[in-house]
Amino acid sequence: MNNIVLIGLPGSGKTTLGWELARRLGRPFVDTDEWITRSAGTTVERLFAGYGEPFFRRVEAEAIGRAVGVESAVIATGGGAVLDADNRQALRNNGLVLFLDRPPAAIAADIEIAHRPLLKAGVERLYALDKSRRQLYKTCAHVVTDNSGPPRETLAALEMAALTWKATGFAVIGDPIGHSLSPRLHAAAFAAQGRAETYTAIHVPRGRLGEFVQAARQSGLRGFNATIPHKQDLLPLLDEVDREAALCGAVNTVTLRNGQLRGYNTDMEGLAMALQAAGTGYRDRRVVLLGTGGAATGIACKAALDGAAHLTVLGRRPEQAAAIRTALAEWSECEVSIGDMSSSSLTAAASRADLLINATPMGMQGIPDEFPTLSFVAALPAHALVCDLIYNPPCTALLREAAKRGLSTVNGLPMLMHQGLLAQQHFLDAALDLQRLYPAVEAAVKSTLTQEKGEAV
Repeated sequence: MNNIVLIGLPGSGKTTLGWELARRLGRPFVDTDEWITRSAGTTVERLFAGYGEPFFRRVEAEAIGRAVGVESAVIATGGGAVLDADNRQALRNNGLVLFLDRPPAAIAADIEIAHRPLLKAGVERLYALDKSRRQLYKTCAHVVTDNSGPPRETLAALEMAALTWKATGFAVIGDPIGHSLSPRLHAAAFAAQGRAETYTAIHVPRGRLGEFVQAARQSGLRGFNATIPHKQDLLPLLDEVDREAALCGAVNTVTLRNGQLRGYNTDMEGLAMALQAAGTGYRDRRVVLLGTGGAATGIACKAALDGAAHLTVLGRRPEQAAAIRTALAEWSECEVSIGDMSSSSLTAAASRADLLINATPMGMQGIPDEFPTLSFVAALPAHALVCDLIYNPPCTALLREAAKRGLSTVNGLPMLMHQGLLAQQHFLDAALDLQRLYPAVEAAVKSTLTQEKGEAV
């Protein structure tokens, strides 16, 4: 069975959210309390009053037994469904169990207690139920869903958990994720190898990463990639992290084997391979890095590991640039300078650069931010290479300005393709012929970008 089961305190939203979730997923909806009232011809309140709680629990167990037999249903249970061990086992054995964790104070503000048999004693009873049942809810649930915020946020999290649980093969997660080229990239690479693998995009809202990981452990996923904003937040949720990913503090590739999650960072090596293909690298180079996020941190680590002569990190928040310098100083002797993104700082750093890398979103399609001025490009030495991690658009304002001045340039597409192929090696636990696969991946990605550009016009 592949039911979606909602458990939680009375008034935690199981019926309301469950009905809407079923509608979104195109599944039948079952409310066990509603089944009981229809079968008994009276309300739950009257059943409690006339026959007592033990009788009601027996009737409830029968309803749960019938409910889990409904194929692919979304099931909303009563608040006390978890009290019976047989109920808990039946629910877990026949679907994904989600605990709607709503604080008692929020429930008290939402519901009319007079219509809740167990809450007639007042709000204090709600807190007592939470204290006595919380561990049972958590033990029974595959995923604990935070339901303290607006219903739309909880619904997005429930839908994410359901889609993750059904997923097989591989995936990419992010927020947003609709723009990702990873599904097309990996499909092309799998096809070129003659492998019938699946790779999907899953929207994981910011702040819901822990719930995704819980669902992923129960799913058929064998691995996933992560993009903004999850690369750094994944680290404490994994069972193992490889050395380079741990050093840079960011993960973009995760494998799932025997319930264990291991994290890697293929962005670092992917960019290094892209730079090598463009005729340069980090060793003995003076590198100027724009940005202080997860991607920038990984690049800074790789530049230090590969022997950069000097690294300058410029960011809008100098304290984050300082954090990168401090982290590198713990294990690297690479000389690191930091600064802000003012025109004077950019110009001074550019004048001494062999390699300038933009790891900010400035210039990305759909992002309103852009460099206030590109005058610093004029200060770059004639031999310098300008790299922009952005691949959509393929030629940003920064790259156009650099090319206009006769400088070598490279955008983010080669990095994207190299890191994707490196990720597949981890997913498949196999050495791949990357040179042979690269043309197939490149053709698929460029075709997608061309189609998107045509649709935009």
